[in-house]
Amino acid sequence: MSENPDSVPPPAKDPRPRPQYGELAPEGWAWQPPEDKDRVDADPTPDPAPAVADGVGSGAGAPPPADPTIAPAAPPGQSKRPVPGWDRPLTIGLLTFGLLATLYGAFSLGALPDAMQMIYTQQGIGTYTPTAAIGPITSIGAIALVFIWLVATTVSVRLLLRRRRAFYIPVIGGALSTVTMFAFMLVAMLSDPTLIEFLSRQ
Repeated sequence: MSENPDSVPPPAKDPRPRPQYGELAPEGWAWQPPEDKDRVDADPTPDPAPAVADGVGSGAGAPPPADPTIAPAAPPGQSKRPVPGWDRPLTIGLLTFGLLATLYGAFSLGALPDAMQMIYTQQGIGTYTPTAAIGPITSIGAIALVFIWLVATTVSVRLLLRRRRAFYIPVIGGALSTVTMFAFMLVAMLSDPTLIEFLSRQ
């Protein structure tokens, strides 16, 4: 009987035990992979498109749904507390009143020589003669009052646009305007030597 030269005898089974995971193999032992009939030598590169499609379909990479129980964060520059409804009309009303008060104060400073003449007449001092400094003092005072109102209006409008409370800005501006007006009136009166002499004799 002739032997087939193409047939290869199966390898002899190694009688030594197979090493467990983490153990060193005995000397001369070689691992023989099991035969896999379904093995394909040329394994094509898997198409990543289905994985991407599956990821999109399953919601991978998409933002998580918003929780309705969590309040959204306030935008930058806006107050976290809600602005009461009375703040806007009150602020506008105070700014309007401040404008009228500013005009009245500016005209009062401009009419200060007439007021000084009235004081002279009531006290029997004589005729009031304005000094050279009375004109610049009243003009600077009137400009200062208008400037304060413009600053208060600008700041108030910006706060209203940012949805923040602004009613206290006209209040501060009104207080500052009142102090400024009386300060310039006092300076104008103290610049009159005749009035200072009269008051010193009292």
